[in-house]
Amino acid sequence: MNANSNFFNIFSKNLEKYIYEIDRNVLVGFSGGPDSTALLLGLKFFLKNKSKKIIALHLNHLIEKNSDFYEEESRKICENLSVDFFSRKIDIPKLAKKEKISIELAGRNARYNFFQSMAKKYHTDIVFLGHTMDDQAETVIHNSIRGSGLAGISGMKILSKNRFLKVLRPMLDIRKFQCMKYCEINNVKPLIDLSNQKKIYTRNKIRLGVIPELNKISKRSIENIAKLSKNLSSEIKILDWIIDKYYKKIITDKKNTYRKDILSKLPIELTAKVMMKIWSINYSHKGSLDKKHILKISSLVYENSGKKVYLPGKIILYFDKDTFVFSGDGNNSKIKKIITKKYTKLNYPKLEETNSISLPNTQYSLSAKLEKCPSIFPPSNKLVVYISTNISLDSIKLRTITKKDVFKPLGMKEEINAYNFLKGQNIPNRHREKTMVLENEKGIIWVVGLRVAEWAKVKNIDSHAIKLNLTNLKESN
Repeated sequence: MNANSNFFNIFSKNLEKYIYEIDRNVLVGFSGGPDSTALLLGLKFFLKNKSKKIIALHLNHLIEKNSDFYEEESRKICENLSVDFFSRKIDIPKLAKKEKISIELAGRNARYNFFQSMAKKYHTDIVFLGHTMDDQAETVIHNSIRGSGLAGISGMKILSKNRFLKVLRPMLDIRKFQCMKYCEINNVKPLIDLSNQKKIYTRNKIRLGVIPELNKISKRSIENIAKLSKNLSSEIKILDWIIDKYYKKIITDKKNTYRKDILSKLPIELTAKVMMKIWSINYSHKGSLDKKHILKISSLVYENSGKKVYLPGKIILYFDKDTFVFSGDGNNSKIKKIITKKYTKLNYPKLEETNSISLPNTQYSLSAKLEKCPSIFPPSNKLVVYISTNISLDSIKLRTITKKDVFKPLGMKEEINAYNFLKGQNIPNRHREKTMVLENEKGIIWVVGLRVAEWAKVKNIDSHAIKLNLTNLKESN
């Protein structure tokens, strides 16, 4: 096997940078064509004496009449090179029709699913692909036509990653004709896929129509487009550094909760990039965000609180006063309100005695204990409150707050709307809807977890108080 070529010099130089990524089992996407055959040859020589096992992965798309022939010839090439061969048949036209997508996209999805399953089988997380500089130029042109952003126009990376698989492309600095020549000097005859000569697929149209016209303008059009790709990749690294810097700044100690104040000072374009990073790290498996979603959620960073946006994967994004929160409660976005019409009696306790009842239509129990006034108010437990011994417990109920509720909070001289009280306490709108109140026939005794009513308070002259304790029965079991 001949290693003395410009092809192998470039190939080995690129691969040396990623030598730590190569596992014992080396999976190679193999079509039998010049590029993937050159990739096999290069890997065979590069991994010589390195105790590595190369496995060629061939996906028979069943698109062309010659698909089975290509599969068998690919197998023979591997046998001659002493490379393990594994193939799988998938009816791509049928799959494309079923999923209502293009044959190109269906083929790509099927290939990566195939690679992913084989990576799992062979206990690795990486696959080698034979994309060349020519393929890179096609990708850049294709993505430009589609109106892609910088990431799309920068093309493919030598090493790219998703949640399940790494892809290593060591031939992005190598021209297609160099692959042909490398196969030739090693006396290996690759397959020529005739479907690549048909102008029925977008990439073929670019390869056979657009690029020849560009070559008339500049003979180095392929190299120059590849150079553009590298330049953009460098710019993206700088942008990614800036995005990562602000992403780390807005993280809070609360899960899935981020600061608004820092992002609200940035240009909306940069805010959008940070939002996309949050999504890609935490929720990309739920689906992709389109431009409409990105612009909407980014603009809300600069607005007042109280808004919410429904995102793919039943994710809800809430915008509060100082933060925004991604929540996976899309399945349960409708608040389950506690509506209790009847009052319940809780027997008044004797000194140091505790009486308890289960509150109807709720998952809570309420206990009452008569004890000496505590030295510290209010208690640290949000489900505990102290009230005056003059408050009747003969008719009490627990329910969800309503927008019509009024009460006089402790320390205030006049009654106010209970919802406005919550707003003044900076309680996010979504939490206001869940807030509970405990009341008797006279009115609201306690906005649970927040404030006792003025009329129910323990006075300075009181020696004893009633300690009320709510217990969530579901959480205590």
